[in-house]
Amino acid sequence: MNHQHRLTMACLCAALLQGLSLPLHAQPTTAELAFKSHVDQPPPGWTGPVFKLSDQYPATSPGCPSPWLKRKVDFKNARWDKAWEAYIQDIVDYVKEGQEVDLPNETGWRTAVAGSTRWFHVPWMAFDGQRGREFVHGLTNELSTSESVFRPGRGSGTHVLPGVKAVNGVDPLFETWSIGFYNPCGGASIGQQWPKSGDPDTYKDAKSRLLARGMPFPEGTVVVKILNTTADERDVPYLKGSTTWQANGHVQESPTKYSTCVRKVRDVHLVQMDLAVVDLRSPTRWVYTTLAYDGTLPGKTVWDRMKPIGVQFGSDGKTFPAVPEAKSRPLHETALSPMNIPEHYGCNKRLAGIVDQADSSCVSCHMGAYAAAPGVVQVQGTNVPAIFNYPGICTEFNKANSQYFSDYSYPSAYPGSTGEVAAAIPLDSSLQLQVAFAQYAVYKNPQLPRTCPDAGSPSTSASAPR
Repeated sequence: MNHQHRLTMACLCAALLQGLSLPLHAQPTTAELAFKSHVDQPPPGWTGPVFKLSDQYPATSPGCPSPWLKRKVDFKNARWDKAWEAYIQDIVDYVKEGQEVDLPNETGWRTAVAGSTRWFHVPWMAFDGQRGREFVHGLTNELSTSESVFRPGRGSGTHVLPGVKAVNGVDPLFETWSIGFYNPCGGASIGQQWPKSGDPDTYKDAKSRLLARGMPFPEGTVVVKILNTTADERDVPYLKGSTTWQANGHVQESPTKYSTCVRKVRDVHLVQMDLAVVDLRSPTRWVYTTLAYDGTLPGKTVWDRMKPIGVQFGSDGKTFPAVPEAKSRPLHETALSPMNIPEHYGCNKRLAGIVDQADSSCVSCHMGAYAAAPGVVQVQGTNVPAIFNYPGICTEFNKANSQYFSDYSYPSAYPGSTGEVAAAIPLDSSLQLQVAFAQYAVYKNPQLPRTCPDAGSPSTSASAPR
């Protein structure tokens, strides 16, 4: 689920370490960049949808209907049962209220439901010229996925499991374009953290630890993430009947290569939907589920063909690689549902979605959402936790895995951390807020090289429509 993941610090670090220094230009204001709707612009003559950021955050948490909180589910020893099915269905019913049954391109995702704003976006995600929000539906570019990932015996992203054979000698690569939404309870927290100035609001607690305003998210918070792939049913048969949205994605140069900066409008298709809620009964405060699109199901609508992979509320710290294999116990904070389509899940069958990293999990990845002080560039393992692709992730018992696959919740420092990492600002599991802090830091350091022109550059624009 985020997992990430996805306009990540790994991507940011790569951007900072590469190439071309751009000349300085007259910059828009901080507020204009923070709440910019998209990093690119529609080309002349464009008549399709144009994304608008939902940033009129509630001044205070309004309280949100949360029928799932009344469900009696087992947080001690998770197993897939009717109680968890009902819990997740309550969330799905809340999320799909007011949305069209097939989520057509012309409408996309409605932020207004029953006359009021139901869904809000995180700011600063339309700054990065390489991966930032595109203009059609506000999607950001995340982990690309090999075709073998969608099929049995697969890995994740460009990390293909041993034994997977390419098709005709080539394992095609598909881009993932995604967008996240927070309900009013979550939106109120975002608004406190990111006021109209566009600068993050932080403060020091009684122990002089730097914290972000608005955290933690209150109970009743719901987060939705829609993940779309450039693959279609010709590549992945179970995508039959999925949505067809347009996105200003990167120009495809070959089956396995995409342009870094040049974009062009193309079709993308819904492959998974991540849902997360704050539930104070959970040892981590959060409960995650991932809905996989399955075109083999008999349902009449896209919503009917979305099936939960399972549920996760902790990192399963008693299961390898958090402990040695000899001491490993069965998963007790992850419950997986029966699936008709091939699923890789996460590390040792912890929860993760179709296009997520197979060596991680929803909870483990999101619990690493911390930020350096405002304006300080984030570097994994130096001033924020290392949560992507560190040595031995998921394959061996070591200190890093023991920390990564453990349960912790806001406002704790990252488990076992010291120095700058221990002092990092906790963001209550929001990787999107981590991206916002990261992009704000890049903005505050204009001398740093960019991989692609950022939103402050007049050269950021869209290519001709397809």
